[in-house]
Amino acid sequence: MRLINGRYELRELVGRGGMAEVWDAWDRQLRRRVAVKVLDSGSLLPLEQDERIQQERFEREAHIAAQMNCANIVTVHDAGVFVENRRRYPFLVMEFIPGENLRQHLRHPENWSLPSLLRILTDALSGLVYAHSKQVVHRDIKPENIMIGPDGTAKLADFGIAIEMREHIQRLTQAQRALGTQHYSAPEYLHHGQITHLSDVYSFAVVCAEILPRAYGPAGIPDDLKVVLDRSLSPDPAQRHRSAAEFQHYFCEALERVSNATRTTRPGTVPDQLRQSQTSVLTPGALREPGLETADPLLYSSTWNFFLIPALASRQRLLAGLARDDYRYVAALFGVAATAGIALGGLVFLLLAWLLVQVGKFV
Repeated sequence: MRLINGRYELRELVGRGGMAEVWDAWDRQLRRRVAVKVLDSGSLLPLEQDERIQQERFEREAHIAAQMNCANIVTVHDAGVFVENRRRYPFLVMEFIPGENLRQHLRHPENWSLPSLLRILTDALSGLVYAHSKQVVHRDIKPENIMIGPDGTAKLADFGIAIEMREHIQRLTQAQRALGTQHYSAPEYLHHGQITHLSDVYSFAVVCAEILPRAYGPAGIPDDLKVVLDRSLSPDPAQRHRSAAEFQHYFCEALERVSNATRTTRPGTVPDQLRQSQTSVLTPGALREPGLETADPLLYSSTWNFFLIPALASRQRLLAGLARDDYRYVAALFGVAATAGIALGGLVFLLLAWLLVQVGKFV
């Protein structure tokens, strides 16, 4: 077990990149689980100047990340340098996210649900908007740098090659060295080494264009979202959204329009459950013609048919032509009720007469 500065126990290697490795670690002082990022000794160049440049870049990461206080950005707790085998290794202590990154998350099709992926993207976008509000460019946005916690919250991670926009002229990396993943890097960065907040917007749009087809399936990305993404994927930075905040506005607005369009019932159609519910005897609606197989079985006795079926049929024909707010509608209801009452009264009278006849036979 490796121990850093007598405080951080490096227990398990959980990730390795081109310049650093990440460990599942334990903070002895505060007694909590943390993630420790250590500059990979194998990536340190033998030239003292290059090693110093990498160390300066790593310390800059700590300085930048420590300024971030956002629920959608991985929190940095500590930073420093430790010595091992007579070499100096910068390290960064961060909150441990007991989950997986977006790339790992997408390996399982059961994670491709639309609500889940949209939440991940909007969470990460909120983190990016916050970073830009602090004048910080991430410069390496990709699925591997979007962490997903147990509760589904997504956090933007690894500001290891981030730069402050106020100091964008200062270059700590060697000329022509592109540290960002090329597939997600903006054209102006790949071709000219230029980086701005609009480069992050481009990279995030690439991530969205890669992820969303999994969520929307064969139907593809809705047109409203395509318009937003296409603008931010423009090779010309001047044609993109002017900021991550502006991209967020149009992205969420498009999602809302798509969601509303999905929920809206097509004009002229009525859901089956609604049609089936409009069968009350005292209200107009989609009551079937009396005598159909869906009617109450009691209506099939000849006596009930004789008295009630004509009354119900007459009621339906009458009410179908009247609006609910028509005074004639109310009058019709009373009329139908009276007709039904007379019919039932006649039935009771006949039954009593029949009983009297039967009793008379035994007298």
